[in-house]
Amino acid sequence: MIRTQISLDKREYSLVKMEAKSLGIPVAEFVRRALQQALRPRGEGEWMRFAGFVESGNPRSSRSIDEIVYGQKD
Repeated sequence: MIRTQISLDKREYSLVKMEAKSLGIPVAEFVRRALQQALRPRGEGEWMRFAGFVESGNPRSSRSIDEIVYGQKD
């Protein structure tokens, strides 16, 4: 891991600290997570941010994607 330093104004630091505390994580981990969300995966389109975002609970859902997405079966 590479160590780096950033500068935040008082308001930014206060907000980051409060949010990190509410999640039960250190400020550094909160910043790492924020960066991971902001940076697009290499070689992938913008849509990849949403891959795996929704789960149907059905392990065979890929076989009935139209029904899941559109509520009907063709």
